[in-house]
Amino acid sequence: MTPEIMSDAVPPASGQEKPANSTRDSARTADGTDMSTAKEWFKAVLKIQHSSIAQAQEDCRQAIEDRRTDRQLFLAAHQASATRIARLEDLLLAMNVKNKVAARPAQPTPGRVDLQKFRTLDGPMFRGPFQETESFLRWIHGVQIFFETKDVSNAADKIKILGNLIAETNLQLFYANKAAGFLTQSWEEFKTRMFDFALPTN
Repeated sequence: MTPEIMSDAVPPASGQEKPANSTRDSARTADGTDMSTAKEWFKAVLKIQHSSIAQAQEDCRQAIEDRRTDRQLFLAAHQASATRIARLEDLLLAMNVKNKVAARPAQPTPGRVDLQKFRTLDGPMFRGPFQETESFLRWIHGVQIFFETKDVSNAADKIKILGNLIAETNLQLFYANKAAGFLTQSWEEFKTRMFDFALPTN
């Protein structure tokens, strides 16, 4: 061989050129590292997604539970309000009935009349003259008819009503002084005493 050919066949100095196998190993190592990193990243992403889904499910369950609790509280409050309203209505009804009973005028005892409502304007009025027999007897007769028409039968009621039918001064004075003492006696006794006073003695 010639020296030129030998010099051309001299291998390159160490470190100047890498072997082909070394380059392929480095690329394989880099690809493996990248693959491992990608897997870890996907695992992390999946873990985060799983946690998010689990949290969303828990939030949904808690929201449903809260709505159920709120509904139960609302129904309980509504029932309590309805109960209170019903009690108030019963109380108002009882008070209304009580007020009506209290406002209702007391019924007079059988045989008696309600003197507060009794009308004497249409009864006969005695205006005198004093000790004039005919006018007095005519008036007493009218009083008797008036009592029968108005269904006045109690002696005390008759005596009390009679005071509103006297306009003559002397008979008014007699009534004012004597009537109260006859309220526990009979009508005939009071009428006899009034005759003695109102009629002439001769």
